[in-house]
Amino acid sequence: MASIRRLKKNLNYLTGELINECLIYQYFNKDANPDKVAQVLSRILENHNDLIYRIHHCNVKGDKKKVKAYYRSIIDDFNKGVELLDQLGK
Repeated sequence: MASIRRLKKNLNYLTGELINECLIYQYFNKDANPDKVAQVLSRILENHNDLIYRIHHCNVKGDKKKVKAYYRSIIDDFNKGVELLDQLGK
């Protein structure tokens, strides 16, 4: 497993990229519903804050396999959060 510091950096970078994608979508798609874009942005930020909280408050200690599985679940949850961009096209 990579370090927690690297995980947080990647999470922050990818969250920034998702936010940029939303704003670019809104800028170039004049028919975009601003309320829907704001809602997706809000959900992206909520997901980011939740994942950062989970990274800082790991309740699994000791067993390396359980710790690895815990952080793997955080990464999987972030990957599910990327699907929020699909809501813009609908």
